Amino acid sequence: MPVRSRVAAAAALMMACWWAPQAVRAQPRESAPAAAPAFRADEAAKRLAGPFRLASADGERRCDLALAAEPVEGGFAVALDPAACAAISFAALVRAWTPDAAGSIRLLGAQGRTIAEFTEATGGSFEALREGDGVYFLGPPGTGEGLPATPEEVMGEWLLSRGPGVAVCRWTLREARAPGGGYRMEVAPDCDESLTRFGAVSWELSGGNILVRGVADGSTIRFARQEDGAWARVPERNRPLLMTRP
Repeated sequence: MPVRSRVAAAAALMMACWWAPQAVRAQPRESAPAAAPAFRADEAAKRLAGPFRLASADGERRCDLALAAEPVEGGFAVALDPAACAAISFAALVRAWTPDAAGSIRLLGAQGRTIAEFTEATGGSFEALREGDGVYFLGPPGTGEGLPATPEEVMGEWLLSRGPGVAVCRWTLREARAPGGGYRMEVAPDCDESLTRFGAVSWELSGGNILVRGVADGSTIRFARQEDGAWARVPERNRPLLMTRP
């Protein structure tokens, strides 16, 4: 190779060796993701504080209470009338309340023990399942009032959906009596798999709720009326099911 060519090649090699680390250093660094803001129980308490109605799933036992943002031992203040809440056995044990980072409301007893944990449901309400006791709701004042009192008010066709605008089944609540009690149901053939397995056979009003029975013994779905006139499955258990008129 001619001398001039060798010199040019060596110069090019030196330039490449110098430029490579410069290029690496010139690359912009990726910024670290912003950390999520720390949960502030006092701020969450201010957002949630206000009057509520505590009620059993059938609506037959209920009482009013108020959640305050005022700190007390173990959490935040609760105001309730023990006499008015006597029908709900655990109400007498409540000493405080607290929100948590997941958006739930926990009613607390002595030493901060959780008496009931209410997870967010629909229509501004919260629901709790107490093992061996049943389902309870914590919602706006007036929750559970004005529910239909007669079967005639809920007879007819209903669309079932998991969310707004996505129908998964159609039920017709009939007037004729069912052999095992309650009233007959007509179920469309194109329901989703879970509702087909459930096999709804009869319905009735129970404590202001619509109670639907399936083919298996003891298999039921309970629906509670919402403020917008729809009926929602209770407890929801992270699998919502709504009944709305077509």
